[in-house]
This record gives sequence, structure tokens and C-alpha cells, in this order.
Amino acid sequence: MKHYSNARLAQPGCGALALILLAIAPIDVAFAQTAANRTIYLSDVLERAVHDNPVVAASLSEVDALRSEASLARRWDNPTLGAEIEDFGGDRSGLSEADTTLSISQTVPLGGDRQWAYRAQNARADAATIEAAQARAALLADTARAFVAAYSASQTFMVRQELLETAQRTANAINARVDAGRASPIERRRAEILVARASIALEEARQAQTGAVQDLAAIWAETALVGDFVSPLEELNLTEISAMTADGVLATNLQLRQLRALSTASRYQVRREEAEAIPDVTIGTGIRHFGGSDEVAYLATIELPIPVLNQNRDGIRAALSRENGARLDEEAARRTILGSYARAAARLARAQTSLVQLEESVLPASNAAFVAAQEAYGEGAMDILDLLDIQRTYFDVRIDVISAQTELAEAAIDIDLLAGAPMLHALASANGEEG
Repeated sequence: MKHYSNARLAQPGCGALALILLAIAPIDVAFAQTAANRTIYLSDVLERAVHDNPVVAASLSEVDALRSEASLARRWDNPTLGAEIEDFGGDRSGLSEADTTLSISQTVPLGGDRQWAYRAQNARADAATIEAAQARAALLADTARAFVAAYSASQTFMVRQELLETAQRTANAINARVDAGRASPIERRRAEILVARASIALEEARQAQTGAVQDLAAIWAETALVGDFVSPLEELNLTEISAMTADGVLATNLQLRQLRALSTASRYQVRREEAEAIPDVTIGTGIRHFGGSDEVAYLATIELPIPVLNQNRDGIRAALSRENGARLDEEAARRTILGSYARAAARLARAQTSLVQLEESVLPASNAAFVAAQEAYGEGAMDILDLLDIQRTYFDVRIDVISAQTELAEAAIDIDLLAGAPMLHALASANGEEG
């Protein structure tokens, strides 16, 4: 990057603008000294963002908890050990003549309610696993968008810096013509305004760049990120993204997969509630010692609840309602995803068309006009207003190119996220193991 010396700032016509440029110059120098430290790729920041990230780790902890609860749901209750002492004291002697009974009993679940409970809880754990994948995919998408914003802000900053250099050169040329009596003093004022506006635009671009880079670095809890950002379009597979269809997105969308798992859990919960209507039986066995005669006898017990007051009909109705709600949630999500895909695909197509037209037609033409205008003005063959208009158009087109690149990259990220972020996952693991 180029920087401004005090000698250049002292050119005629700059006046108080020198103070603005001097305030910006140290910041630009610091940026130039550090920006060349390393090259930053999208895959670099994606890999770093997911490495030991607390959001992903917290989601996986919930999965482990649900798996444990699923295992617990199918376990039988512990057996019960009982002891009974009767017929002691009163008219009889002490404990030596008491009747003593030792027994053990076990509740045996009937109807398969424990197994259905296990399946329902395991399906919820499956949904939590997919939710953890969603959290990771969302983190990757947010990081990618932040990278695109940082790249766009950096490119805009460089264009604005070049614009200020061009404005300064133009101002110097105008001042020389005014001093030579070949132009009106009014043109000197126009030159001052030109430099002032370029200075303001550069400062705004610098602040935007600083904010965007800080937002990106904050994803992995850093306060600074120094380097040259490589265009995300060099790593995003636009051909693959453009080939994605609505049916393909629906087949791999993580939100829809999660809702399907929850719908499965709801269906299993209905079966569990139906099985709950079948009462469990408790069986037991034991031994009784008669203290008076020192005789021993064995006993067996069986307990079976009579389902006359509670047949779990309310539990079944509640489970059926939740199952229906889960199916409706799934259908609502499917429609929302289709709409999101349609909008993202249209955005991608528009951005691709705009970028091709800008890069292949508009930008070369405006660049040629910019070069020709500078030469013509230097030879006195062009009016200052025409020169400034062509200059402004040229730099506006360059900003438009950056905007189209940003739009294209963001649309590609949105479509990839809808499909489960396969491209972003591949980039995140391109430099090593996934976090």
C-alpha cells in the first residue's frame, strides 16, 4: 500500500486537508506493516473457529446426557427385599417365639413400555446429535460470513485508499493548471472537495475494516487478526453450490432431519403410553420361620393392579397430540426451507450474472475510460467535471465488483448451510482434523 509524505501533503490547494491525511497516515502505515505478516484463507479461519469451540462441546454434552437417559429408561426397577416379624410380645414370650418372614419381590414390566421408552429417548438423543451438527454448521456459516465481511471491508479500504491517492494526484494537476493560469480558481476548490470526500470515505472504510476484522477474530476469542484476506470465491465451490437442487437440500437439511427424529420420538412415545395402560406385575418369593414350633415354610406372591380407575387414556391422548404437532412442525419447516432455498438460489444467480457483467464488460470499459480521461485532462482536452465524473464512475464500479463478490459468496454460504454445510465442513477439515 502507498502512503503519504509530508511533502505531498504540503502541495498547494490541500490546506486544512493535510491534518485529515496526517491523522489517517499513521494508521495506514501500521496496517501495512502488519498486513503482510501472513495470508489468511477461509479454510484457515473455519478450522480455527470449530477447534475446541464451547458451542459445539456443549451440544455434544447434551447428547451424552440423553444417551445415558435412554439407557436408564429401559432398565427394570430394582428388586425389593422385605423382612417381617410378627406374633411377638404380649401374651407370648420375646422374639424367640416370633414368626419371621424374609421375602424378595420384583416388578416385571408388561406391554413393552420400557423398550418403547428407550426407543423414544434414543430418538431424542438422535435429534440432539443432529442439533449438535446444526450448531457446528451454524458456527461455520457465521464464521464464513464474517470472513466474507472482513475480506470485503479490506478490499473496500484498499480501493478507497487508491481513490484518495488518485484524488490527490488530480488535485495536484488542477492546482498546477490554476497556478499557470490555464484553469479557473474555482477548480482549485473542486480539487479540495474531491480530496476531502476521498479522505472521509477512506476513514469510514478503515473503521468498517477494523470492525469486520474484530468481529471475525472474536469468534475464537481473539482481539486482533492480522494478514491479507484471500478472496473466499477462490475456495467456495460455486459449481457444486449451483448444482444443488431443492430436493437435494431437503434430503440433507439438518433442521428437517432433527424434526424427523423428534417426530419419530413422538411416535415411540405414543406406543409407550399405550403400553403403560397394561399394568406391570410384581412377583415375589420368600421363607417364613415359625418361632413357636421352629417350623419353616415357603411362600410366593403376585400383585397385579386392576386398571379400572386409570387406563392412561389421557397420557395416550397427550402423546397423540404431540405426535401430530411434531408432524406439523416438520411440514412447516419443509416449506420454510424450500422458500429459503428459492431465495438463496435466486440471489446466487443474480450475483453471478452481475459479477460476470461487471468483470468482463463494465470494469474494463470504465478502466479504459479512466486512463484515457487522465491523459486527456493532462493534455487540456477534457473538462474537469467530465474527468471527475469518469473517475467517480471507475471507483464506483470497483466497489460494485466487491459488492457482487460479497453477494455471491454469502448466497453460496446460505445454500450450503441449507444443505447441511458439506462444503464448509470440507474446508474446515482441509488443514487438519475437524474440531
